[in-house]
Amino acid sequence: MGSGSSAAANSTAVGQNATASGTNSTAVGQGATASGQNSTAEGQGAIASGKNSKADGQAAAATGDNSTALGQGSTASGVNTTAVGQGSMASAPNSVAIGTGSVASAPNTVSFGSPGNERRLTNVAPGINGTDAANMNQLWGVQSTVNEVARRAYSGVAAATALTMIPEVDPGKTIAVGIGGGSYQGYSASAIGVSVRFSDNLKAKLGVGISGNGSTYGGGVSYQW
Repeated sequence: MGSGSSAAANSTAVGQNATASGTNSTAVGQGATASGQNSTAEGQGAIASGKNSKADGQAAAATGDNSTALGQGSTASGVNTTAVGQGSMASAPNSVAIGTGSVASAPNTVSFGSPGNERRLTNVAPGINGTDAANMNQLWGVQSTVNEVARRAYSGVAAATALTMIPEVDPGKTIAVGIGGGSYQGYSASAIGVSVRFSDNLKAKLGVGISGNGSTYGGGVSYQW
């Protein structure tokens, strides 16, 4: 229907020079072309050449099998691709491009922008399953946990360092009580320790390191000959 339009059996062409050559295809708009089986092209110059493809918009092109291009100048050229938005492009298999100018060029991906024209994905619910996306609240929670572990670890290192700074009992002496201090990555700790010489061959040592995030305890016995 329309000057210069043509349609195959069971197909429909509406508009000047519209062509619906694919089986069960539909072309609507001046110069629209639907050549793929079960394809639909709607809009001036729209092209739907892939099997089961749909192009909707001026100069939209759905050339991959099972592809969909929605929006002026949008292109879905890969197999099983979807491009939504003016100038959007989905070229890799199973890819999706959403938004004006978005580009999906890697297989099995969803793109919301292009290099230099990125977009934020907002109002995302917290992920539950292993393949769900995580939102910033979840990431902040992980960061908080990591920071707490780091604080405790740094304090523990400082406390252990403080314990090592306490001198042991000297030869000829029986008991030594000492204190020590240590610092690591900005975290400080102090320690108190006692060492006892029971004989020339046997001695023992006990100590506790104290920091703002907890305490460490240690003890040991040695026999020498």
